[in-house]
Amino acid sequence: MEHDVSVSAADFKKRLDEGSVRFIFDLRNEEDFSSWRIEGKGPIETINIPQFRFVGEVEKYLEAFPRDRQITVVCAHGDASRYSAAELQGHGFDAVSLEGGMDAWSGFYETAKISVHPEIYQIFRTARGCISYLISSGGNAAVIDAARHLKPIMDLAASLGVKVTHVLDTHLHADHISGGRELAEIAGAAYHINPADVEGAAFGYLALTDGQEINIGKGGLMVIHSPGHTPGSTSFLLDGKFLFTGDTIMKEGIGRPDLGGMAEQWAAMLHETLFTRIAALPDETVVLPSHASSIREQDDSSIIKATLGEARRGIELYRIRELKPFISHVMSTLPKNPESYQEIRQVNLGSAEADEAKKKELEIGKNLCGMAKQQGS
Repeated sequence: MEHDVSVSAADFKKRLDEGSVRFIFDLRNEEDFSSWRIEGKGPIETINIPQFRFVGEVEKYLEAFPRDRQITVVCAHGDASRYSAAELQGHGFDAVSLEGGMDAWSGFYETAKISVHPEIYQIFRTARGCISYLISSGGNAAVIDAARHLKPIMDLAASLGVKVTHVLDTHLHADHISGGRELAEIAGAAYHINPADVEGAAFGYLALTDGQEINIGKGGLMVIHSPGHTPGSTSFLLDGKFLFTGDTIMKEGIGRPDLGGMAEQWAAMLHETLFTRIAALPDETVVLPSHASSIREQDDSSIIKATLGEARRGIELYRIRELKPFISHVMSTLPKNPESYQEIRQVNLGSAEADEAKKKELEIGKNLCGMAKQQGS
């Protein structure tokens, strides 16, 4: 007799963390599968048989599936995977379907508390590697790099009983649709971004300036202009201890400087940021990035962070101090610039419109804002 063939995104993530997901069967077409697939904290055996080949030909593929492990079946929206999981069950396999498919997985978020004093929460869009932050103090809150799905942020603010008074984007995002302006409008909050990234923008904002301090309750955010990933990239130093770096410094990599088509110029800016603008910050400064390359970067508390010292020692590009070799290394190792990133930049500038279906389409694929090939071992 069949048992329930569905597993929610939240339960699936728990199984990933436990290491109990050991075999994934992906029904999407080869192109979608090759550009973006589910990853775990350890290796997971995965096969890809497109739905149009599998349906009606199940017996042809049965030898490809294990009988000693549970099979998690995934597709784009969850319908085909549910049907195929039931088919596999009918042949004696232990199979479940990821409820809602990759759509649901793409929209799944985890929230972790980083610090009590100051009170910092990390909101992680697990499948896409996008990270937002909520800082709470004295009944007020600031949100940094809000993703377009605002419910996790708004639910968190409501549960804490705080009012969002400041919404900040570290830069003009290219890999995902920002929810910053919408959140600011809903909350009646100020929206902050560096003007170097939003020239000609079709919206109003408060300009971030280097050295500015933004008060959040009893806490203070020091604004540090840190260009390179973009000309307007900005970091925020909270209480002299926590550095929100956007995409400039990640846990295992540095943000790529080519998304505006001026890689050499922006790479020179990036070099100045790393070795001049933030050089005086101590190694024990906690780096809180806005992106991760995979869930493998989560620690045992499901938090993604590093110290500045760990970044300086562990990231290959951070060890190339001379300008010319630095730029040369950047130029020789940049990954392909995704075409959708330019469309996303236009949507975030307010110069292009996108409905929900278009937003989903633009955000399909693995996050490529970092220069992963330049990470240390």
